Amino acid sequence: MINFKKLSSQIHKGGIGYVFEPTPEQLEKSDWQIWSQDAVSKRKLLRKLVSIIRDRSMNHWRKEFML
Repeated sequence: MINFKKLSSQIHKGGIGYVFEPTPEQLEKSDWQIWSQDAVSKRKLLRKLVSIIRDRSMNHWRKEFML
């Protein structure tokens, strides 16, 4: 189960839509560039991020955002 409260706390309005802003520790530990994701609505961005996090090859992000 994904921790939506923690995930949505890192989503901020930027430019035209919403962007995911990782912490410096997340940038260091992860080799995947999930922080480049953006979307017009917060709900669409959450959907994109959830599909990325649920991907089996994204171990760091799974550990970070799973309950």
